[in-house]
Amino acid sequence: MPAFKPSENDRHRVMMLVVCGIAPDRIAGYLGISKQTLYRHFAGELENGNDMANAAVADSLYRNALEGMVSAQIFWMKAIAKWNNKEVSDVGAFGAVEAEAEEVTLSDREMARRIAYVLDRAARNQGPETI
Repeated sequence: MPAFKPSENDRHRVMMLVVCGIAPDRIAGYLGISKQTLYRHFAGELENGNDMANAAVADSLYRNALEGMVSAQIFWMKAIAKWNNKEVSDVGAFGAVEAEAEEVTLSDREMARRIAYVLDRAARNQGPETI
């Protein structure tokens, strides 16, 4: 029997199966190889498959946000940059203090406007200002 040589397509499949939570013995069976051969040729994908997939998705999300996709911008700012829709009343020595009197919820349109403003200022290399 000829020696197994993994293709880039095999590497991609293994990574996707890892991301889906498929056990290594089932992945080996799917490829028609032994578990030992799987570990010999796909150690990186087995160990880092989830991180590699997350990085690829984050890269795509980042590029979409920079290209003006508002939903990607909003998601990025809320999930990655930790923005929320609460108004901040004061910034002190211990960080932002949320307003206790009232909570203001921003519409997606207003959030997109603010994101566009920040991105525009960043593109011009200007410092942050209060929006």
